[in-house]
Amino acid sequence: MLSLIKKQQMNTQQIKVGEKLYPVKYGFNALRIFCKESGIELQDIEKIAQSMSLDHAINLVWAGLKDGARVEKIEFDLTIEDVADMMDEDNTVITQCMELFIASFVKPNSEEKK
Repeated sequence: MLSLIKKQQMNTQQIKVGEKLYPVKYGFNALRIFCKESGIELQDIEKIAQSMSLDHAINLVWAGLKDGARVEKIEFDLTIEDVADMMDEDNTVITQCMELFIASFVKPNSEEKK
């Protein structure tokens, strides 16, 4: 049972940009990447959620894409600038990623499980 749970936790989600699908994974490794790239501490993430800068939003999308590629064992060569360009191409990228980010860390309460 434990191996099944681990496998399910490692699964990536996908976002669609144009006709291309990209794996995305938000977990503690993506948070680590985001914090490192953004120069913030873990305890500051809640503050950022209340007032997120454009740089933070792009970094969060990039971190999820980078970790998704790692988990799927595919090459990842997108830069932060590439992700910003991707968002120019499809303005739903940030919405898609934010929905996945929230779903990854917000667990339903006991009444929502019923």
